[in-house]
Amino acid sequence: MSRIWRICSRLLAVALCHMLVLGPALAQQTLRIVPVEGSGARNVVQQITARPITVRVEDARGMPVADARVIFSSPASGPSGEFNNAARTLEVTTNSRGLASANNYHPNAIAGSYNIDVRAEYQGQTARIQIPQENVTQGKSRRKLIAILAIAGGAAGAILASSLKKKSSGPTTPTTPPTITLGDGSVGAPTTP
Repeated sequence: MSRIWRICSRLLAVALCHMLVLGPALAQQTLRIVPVEGSGARNVVQQITARPITVRVEDARGMPVADARVIFSSPASGPSGEFNNAARTLEVTTNSRGLASANNYHPNAIAGSYNIDVRAEYQGQTARIQIPQENVTQGKSRRKLIAILAIAGGAAGAILASSLKKKSSGPTTPTTPPTITLGDGSVGAPTTP
């Protein structure tokens, strides 16, 4: 019985040494990808995105990992897009701050939700995340513009009607006709010479 006890205690000591010596080293090897920019982006179809899809690669302590290989991949079908190399995948290397970006992402013509797959590799370690995206049609933004113009037109009509009512019910005083300015052009009442 004492022989078995000695063997077990030796095995336990070896296992404990391995945990104490190798444990911290193994914990430091865990890669993590953190989205920095572009997660949940709503991209207008057929237009290059205004902001890049950017991630940070970190070790288990939250420290940036420089020179990690990062692969961005978009879906092969359905709502998706292409990277600046006109392909569905883009491979880049992280900078000294652990950042990697997919610049000039170009959504395809299909509206809908999807994910960009991001994989990081460094010294035999791998991490993977998915970054949600949505392609939207431009028509939604045009409807908003039409609504804004309709409200502005209504306001201009109310001002003009109020101005005409005041002219007919009291002494005549020179007034400046109301003018609405949108960008470089303006709309107002006709002026008399």
